[in-house]
Amino acid sequence: MNEGTKKESFHQGNLRLVLQQVINNAPISRIEIARNLGMNKSSITTLYNEVDEMGYLKEIGSGEASKMGGRKPTLVTINDNFGYTVSVDLGYRHLHIMSNLLNGKSVSYERIEINNRDIYKTIDIIKKQIQTIGAEMDTENGLLGIAFSIHGVVHDNRIVKSPFWDIKDVDLKQIFEDEYHVPVVLENEANLSAVYERDFNAAQSDDNILSISIHKGIGAGIILNRNLYHGLKGAAGEIGSSLMFTNIDEQNQYNFEKVENFCSEDAIIERIQKQKKISGLDREGLEKLLHEKDKDAQRVVDLFIAAISRVIYNASVSFSPEKIFINSKLMEDIPGIFTAIQTTTKSLDMVPELYMTKRSNCATLLGACSIITHHVLGLDEYNLVFASQENK
Repeated sequence: MNEGTKKESFHQGNLRLVLQQVINNAPISRIEIARNLGMNKSSITTLYNEVDEMGYLKEIGSGEASKMGGRKPTLVTINDNFGYTVSVDLGYRHLHIMSNLLNGKSVSYERIEINNRDIYKTIDIIKKQIQTIGAEMDTENGLLGIAFSIHGVVHDNRIVKSPFWDIKDVDLKQIFEDEYHVPVVLENEANLSAVYERDFNAAQSDDNILSISIHKGIGAGIILNRNLYHGLKGAAGEIGSSLMFTNIDEQNQYNFEKVENFCSEDAIIERIQKQKKISGLDREGLEKLLHEKDKDAQRVVDLFIAAISRVIYNASVSFSPEKIFINSKLMEDIPGIFTAIQTTTKSLDMVPELYMTKRSNCATLLGACSIITHHVLGLDEYNLVFASQENK
């Protein structure tokens, strides 16, 4: 690298640091940026003006003057009208689609039932929804990027494994980049739930966390030293595929089953339906059975609590995170299950605290928003902290 290239790389890095300061600490003044970065005011002014010319900044008024008096500093924040991103969760039964401004604020959210699990028909639905969002948004630069939350293994922006969709040979990144001419990022759903906790929610000051998603399957998102850990070919965190000892059969053979056969939401419902010889049971029906103290339902749920508590404990021992989050609509709707798991994990002497992910239906979408926002701003390797969405 020659001297000119080094200087330009250093300059671009400083521009990104200024932008990071504005996103993470807004409202903020130039003097505060200079103080936080340990730079002199004139250097920051040059960098600030360049970032401002890019359209990323918005002045929002004046701050307090210093104790020495003088002019009040101008406060700035990120220009939320610069453009917007779209995040799509490609679920088993539903599509979840969200649009967000550059500051992370959610603008729209749609939950669309998928009746036909044809990926090409689903892609058409997504495109129509993006068209609807575009017609309703009025920003300076329009659509900036798209992120997909995938319930499966993702490596290098391609879906390696998708147990719930037949997506072999379907390149979502290429399809949507060709259509909209913006960056497109694919990421695993559990990973995005972990990113949500890191960038939007309760883990903004933590370096190492684990987010366990329990839906139709089970997966874990791993944040190590504030970075998302993917493992070999993106397969880290596939804890639902790990094996659990079940019994010894009449031939003295040891039997093992995948963890998600016991510990997923669908596994619970299927076992209750089998025991009670019923069909069509959903989450609401399960909640009703438990409220009525149905013994069959309670027995299956108790088995689930015992099993998933040990899965969580083992994950805790393996990764030693500061906090563990559980993303589960089932537990969000029936909080007594989560409370029982907290009690069980404590009885196992698990060290990290266990937390429930709030607004679980939006967590992965907000994680996707963070990933694509990092990317479109050229801040992939920078920590960004967005305002909490819980009260929005």
